Amino acid sequence: MSLTLEEVIDKVNGIFATYDSASTAGDLVGDDWKAGKVYEAWILTLVLDRLEQIEGFKIALMGGTKVHLKSSPGPINTGYPHFTLSRPGGPNLEVWTDVEFATLSFSTSGKSGKPGQAHRHELDIVIVKDGVAGYPGHDDVVLGVECKNTGFQKSMARAVLGVRRELSLLRAPAATPFKSWPTTAVPAEPPSVLLVYSTDASVDGYNEAGCVFGVEFHYEPLP
Repeated sequence: MSLTLEEVIDKVNGIFATYDSASTAGDLVGDDWKAGKVYEAWILTLVLDRLEQIEGFKIALMGGTKVHLKSSPGPINTGYPHFTLSRPGGPNLEVWTDVEFATLSFSTSGKSGKPGQAHRHELDIVIVKDGVAGYPGHDDVVLGVECKNTGFQKSMARAVLGVRRELSLLRAPAATPFKSWPTTAVPAEPPSVLLVYSTDASVDGYNEAGCVFGVEFHYEPLP
């Protein structure tokens, strides 16, 4: 039997609390969050667990002045809580939610300053290089995650492929910073990893095509 939304929120907050050595963060997911945002938080717990258990990263919660995780699109905002990833030999990384990155097209345009609306795209979960601020560049993104708590439509797959194009160029497989999970190499330059999770099992049908471009599609229901 699946959990109620309130039970999922409690479960997610309990998992996040295990990364808080100071025990001061409180509940990172608000009681009033809608199902879509709660699903993003649930997927974040899975991503963190796999990075810890498979990749050997030490994960720490860094509290900001805000109570909850960032849940609306924009630049990196250090006022919100986020997670750090570290392990011997590096690299040290940071995990944020609902961050917009500055696109490949923005980089190639030669413009500077704040990227306009057409030159930035949101990722539900993003892992970037340590110390990156503002709108991360396309080459600062190590791993991006999109989460869809809904029926998965072909238009969503097309949108994700568009995000892939604004993150990198199609190239021969290049090494990622990961030893095993989610993948050691992607056919992209820069070699960022892009994952898509959905509560709709039909999402798996896009994986064969997506992997050609370094996009992995995964079915993952709420608990």
